[in-house]
Amino acid sequence: MRKLQMVLLVAASLSALALTGCSGGNDNKQVEELAKKVEIIEKALVIDANGIARLATPTPVAIGDYKQYGFGLPVPSNVKITAAGVTGKDASNDNGSLLASAGGTSLFLVWNSVTPPLSAEESVVGAFTVLQSLTTAQLEAQGAGQGLTVDSQPGSFGTFVTRDTSGKIDGVGIIGGWVCPNDKRSYAMTVTGKELEPVQQSFVYLTNGFRCQSGKTQTAPAATPTATPTKTASPTPTARP
Repeated sequence: MRKLQMVLLVAASLSALALTGCSGGNDNKQVEELAKKVEIIEKALVIDANGIARLATPTPVAIGDYKQYGFGLPVPSNVKITAAGVTGKDASNDNGSLLASAGGTSLFLVWNSVTPPLSAEESVVGAFTVLQSLTTAQLEAQGAGQGLTVDSQPGSFGTFVTRDTSGKIDGVGIIGGWVCPNDKRSYAMTVTGKELEPVQQSFVYLTNGFRCQSGKTQTAPAATPTATPTKTASPTPTARP
């Protein structure tokens, strides 16, 4: 109803300008701007046969299955993904990374094949260390904990923030780590952004949809990490045996 009122209000404004016989350059620009607003609002409305206006249903974005390196990851078709190697220039089934950004959040996924595999905790710590080395911003660890499940596999997660010069939080991030049993690869997924809510939503969506083997359906939903996990500990690197 509010949308319809806006359309009527803008239409009335156009009519008033027309009735006054305005013909100046500024007035013409105003008419054009109002006409554009009417067009934008009309696209958001659908008028039923009985004359009732309702919001139009947005066209859903197609979701693709990224499966170039053996695992499956749900990614909107309009999102560009950049793949790169970890120990070399190009990504491979043994190791690699994916980088993508959309809707105010960024994804950084890393996978490795080492013997023995990195534990979930080690993957989280490793990703945190890599991010710290790649950015001039100081990453402030908020906590780490268990409770993440990705494709039926137990995982760990950590949260961190960045601050501006005044000390105000201007960025948040969540890192999840897990190991896939089918190929013994270790994974670390990092989602970052300015606001906590879209970062959490994106992280849950991506971990919920991740599959250790592309083409298979995930059998267990991922838990929702929070900014203040019950078990907190700074992600401090630990030496491997």
